[in-house]
Amino acid sequence: MQSLKTTQQFNYLYKKGMRIHSKFFTMYSLPLDGLPKFFSYPSTSLLGLSVSKKVGNAVQRNLIKRRVRSLFKNIHLEKERVIVFVAKAGITQLKYKDLKQQVLACLYRKTKPLVMRHA
Repeated sequence: MQSLKTTQQFNYLYKKGMRIHSKFFTMYSLPLDGLPKFFSYPSTSLLGLSVSKKVGNAVQRNLIKRRVRSLFKNIHLEKERVIVFVAKAGITQLKYKDLKQQVLACLYRKTKPLVMRHA
């Protein structure tokens, strides 16, 4: 999974992406097909992380980013997608297991699940 780099890419997802809300985070998601040229035609999913200073100090913010990257590496999306993960205050209280459950619950909640269910 590659990462989003430019402000233009993030802003496009904020405006056009499907929003998935949780108490601890918000995710924006779009399929890869039909993206504008400034995404450089990626072949794999893209992940953008936004963890503001409201979440905590630098150590806590980096911990959240490492956990979210690890979590998305282990999730098998049905289609390759572009995802922006925006952390909210209080997310540092979640353990990795709880964060994973919250993310999976949000991805399953939509009428068209974004994640393949495990047998």
